[in-house]
Amino acid sequence: MSVKIYSAEEIIQYARKNSKYYAELYRDIPENACLTDLPLIVQDDFWANCDKNGYCVATREQTDGQIFKSGGTTGNPKYSLYTAEEWQTMCECSGAVLTRGGLKNGMKIANLFYAGGLYASFLYTYSMLYFASAKTLVYNLSGNIDIEEIVHTIHDHKINCIAGLPSILTKIVSYIEENNMTGFAVDTIYFAGETLYQDQRDKISNAFGRNIDFKSIFYASNDGGPIGYFTTDCGFNEHRVMSELTILELIDPDTGEIITEMNRPGVIYITSLFKTLIPLIRYPAGDIGEYTEPEGNPDRKFRILGRSDVAARAGYVSLYYQDIGSILKKCGIDYYSYQIISKRSEKDYFVFRIAAPKQGDTDKFIDMLLKERSFLKDALDDGTLNSPVVEWCKPTDLDYNPRTGKLKSIIDMRK
Repeated sequence: MSVKIYSAEEIIQYARKNSKYYAELYRDIPENACLTDLPLIVQDDFWANCDKNGYCVATREQTDGQIFKSGGTTGNPKYSLYTAEEWQTMCECSGAVLTRGGLKNGMKIANLFYAGGLYASFLYTYSMLYFASAKTLVYNLSGNIDIEEIVHTIHDHKINCIAGLPSILTKIVSYIEENNMTGFAVDTIYFAGETLYQDQRDKISNAFGRNIDFKSIFYASNDGGPIGYFTTDCGFNEHRVMSELTILELIDPDTGEIITEMNRPGVIYITSLFKTLIPLIRYPAGDIGEYTEPEGNPDRKFRILGRSDVAARAGYVSLYYQDIGSILKKCGIDYYSYQIISKRSEKDYFVFRIAAPKQGDTDKFIDMLLKERSFLKDALDDGTLNSPVVEWCKPTDLDYNPRTGKLKSIIDMRK
């Protein structure tokens, strides 16, 4: 099967014609409008119109391909649908650029991304390595199995490359240190899903007894697929735009202006050039970024600066801002507004700063949060995250944009 990629104009016209959601969204917009004339997608509205079958967003019934699940509470999961052609396209194109990031023939790679449960990362990693021009030996362990088995397989088979979430890498390091293990061959780490901070990198290098070459395996999302890829000249949190498959835009969150200059932060929006079943046109990726190369450079380099106000991130857990409001209501807690803050102290953790007329029931809120957001409970149970913190306050104690006065809904204070 050959890859199938479209122009932005083709994607827009197809969506207008075949998707009820996009037909309504673009109802008052001229037929010949270009991408930048179109409205930005609001995630709440998008997902209200997109269920496990695609509902109003889908352009047709899904009859082949892949279905993945991500985000949202347990009662309101978000499903990402890919046709077989779309999945083939994203995996083949992703594999084609891995050598630009240093993938070499003969590498022995442990695939430790999560498998099953409608997760995408394990299958995506397996598939892109399969299509890569560099031929590697892959151990498809997954991060779901017992940590002892993972570590001893890496050790006994002299595996020199690990691909997985930073959270699983932390568990590996802890096991190695607790059992005083040596003699590993690991020299390369591929990571994704969360930032791998310098103190974590230092601990990993110390555990394996050498300086490790750290690489992002890809900047991608369940919703939109590949967004940015890693090359050997990328610095911390830098990627190159996967412009073959995705149009990336940086939008000023206060003015709505499209950002083209370097070193000016903006919200990352994406338009997929290969997804036609569930089109994504000017869709928020959930991160803040900035360009680190001049305009006009091929596959222009950019840096991820943290999560936008679409969702907060700690470890491998995402919390959507609107989910917290829903939980507060279910708890019967009267509140004015709130912020979700991501912090780090050895491990990531969430701080919920809630402005309310009076202090609410903290235990009830946390219990409901863990019930509704099972990934957070899992991360606490397996030691990935520190316990969440709740701060009750007045509205004046919340953080606001000093220029616009807007509430900072999501704050990432991890360093």
